[in-house]
Amino acid sequence: MNKRPFFAVLAGLALHLMLAAPATFAADNANPSIAGGVPFFYYNDLQAAADWYKNKLGLKPVTEEDWVVIFELTPTSFIGLVNASGGSLKPTANKGALLSIETAELEAWWDKLKDVEGIDMIHGIEEGAGGMIEEFRMNDPEGYVIEFFRWGEHRPEAQRYLQ
Repeated sequence: MNKRPFFAVLAGLALHLMLAAPATFAADNANPSIAGGVPFFYYNDLQAAADWYKNKLGLKPVTEEDWVVIFELTPTSFIGLVNASGGSLKPTANKGALLSIETAELEAWWDKLKDVEGIDMIHGIEEGAGGMIEEFRMNDPEGYVIEFFRWGEHRPEAQRYLQ
């Protein structure tokens, strides 16, 4: 694995985010723009988790270090996996977080992943969030819930999320 220092990894990721999305301010928004997001999940076995995200889900790693692996979800959103032995947080039994991945191709993702050995499906495609979404869910190797979903086009409250 690459041995770049922590700040070099973060600087590289920040540069990637800045180049991927131009900074814009909405006239009615007092906040500066956000270029993307990187939730970090903590693992007792980072290598097993990274292998699962790469070889089971098929995500592309953009940073691979001994203590962190960052995968690209979209050009401006990422998921970071951190080695619990050196990270600032520790994994817990009840994860208290899930990763939701929005896709217009929900059935294609389901077809790709439903029979993959090593993927622990929680349920198939069904309505979720009180009908606002259609989703399927799985557990990653250490129990984080991964959800693939599509906004329910028939629900008026979901319209604000549709592009």
